Amino acid sequence: MRLLKILLIIMLLFLPFGEILRFGLGNDIYFKPLDAIAILLTVWVAVLYIRNKSWRASLKWHYFFFPVVGLLSLLINTFWLQPKETFVAFLYLIRWIGYMSIFFAVIQLDDKFKSKIQQLMIVDGIVILLIGYLQFFLYPSLRNLFYQGWDEHLYRMFSSFLDPNFAGTFLVLYLFFIFGFLFQKLKKLSKKMFFVFCSLIVITLIAIFLTYSRSAFLMLIVSGITFFLLLQKRKFIFILIGLLTLFILIISPYFYIENLNLFRVRSSMARLVTDQHALIVIRDHPIVGVGFDAYRYAQEKYHFQKEPSKFPDHADAGVDMSLLFVFATTGVVGLAAYCFLWFKLLKASRQKQNMQGVVAFSSSIGLFVNALFINSLFFPAIMMWMWLQFGFLKMGEED
Repeated sequence: MRLLKILLIIMLLFLPFGEILRFGLGNDIYFKPLDAIAILLTVWVAVLYIRNKSWRASLKWHYFFFPVVGLLSLLINTFWLQPKETFVAFLYLIRWIGYMSIFFAVIQLDDKFKSKIQQLMIVDGIVILLIGYLQFFLYPSLRNLFYQGWDEHLYRMFSSFLDPNFAGTFLVLYLFFIFGFLFQKLKKLSKKMFFVFCSLIVITLIAIFLTYSRSAFLMLIVSGITFFLLLQKRKFIFILIGLLTLFILIISPYFYIENLNLFRVRSSMARLVTDQHALIVIRDHPIVGVGFDAYRYAQEKYHFQKEPSKFPDHADAGVDMSLLFVFATTGVVGLAAYCFLWFKLLKASRQKQNMQGVVAFSSSIGLFVNALFINSLFFPAIMMWMWLQFGFLKMGEED
């Protein structure tokens, strides 16, 4: 258990670095310390579950249906994939399993250590916010990193994630995590700590606005409505919508700047193109897809990628809509398995009559809406955060 706790703490220490600690190893392989630790965690979690018979009672078949289908889909598609391509795609499947192992680790922890994890998550969010504000004022563009495949994102907060949409998504998750923590501890907090958490909520909300991410704004509203309805605090819904409306009115004179224009068309059209490409792949591979995660190579096969360039493009590997990505890579079988997994997670979180259940459920509902526009369900920091949230519910023991 000690090593398990150490690995979780190390993961949380690396979380704020986002995409900054990302190293290209060639052959479409990108290494991040967070991914490596997740894989180490998977190995040790497997050892502990083999050793402890009581732990194995928490293992349910629906947790493993999707990764098994993902592996089978990849094996079935080896007839057109090169060995190197199969290996790279397999590494991404291992990464997904690595982040899922966080859940199996957390459900076995004592409540005292879970509280420590929550405290570290609060600190992680503060660090990401600090990086975000420093970046917004001192490093307002990624133009000098274009050669590494990053978009410019001028005048937008992207923090350590180097993308305002994923940064905005994470900050919305963090916002409602802090809301849940505040409401849960409200009677125990001193006036000083109450002021600190309220200030943190305001700072986080402003940071979300500064991402200018429409998908994050939509997630903010959907998660906010769900969260405050479940807590029967409806007045906060109107406050949240009012603040977002006020922000939009304030920035509307600057809509002539493409990156700040909430009605910008170029990025929307680009997303529609990637969705159309995914639908073509789905049409031709409806049962088990092209293999998880071999979508980059399918795009090469279909000649969907942009004109050859000396610069990489991080958008080549996936689909902007998460469920289309699942459908294209694992087919209808994988999509059914993935949706069923989320159904079980949402069902268990809704049945939990506590703040962790409210936060997990409302965050998930907003995240699914967000994932209609960006592939947020498979972004490492977001996967890690959500598996931690579900782990707090002890669903593995009670579901």
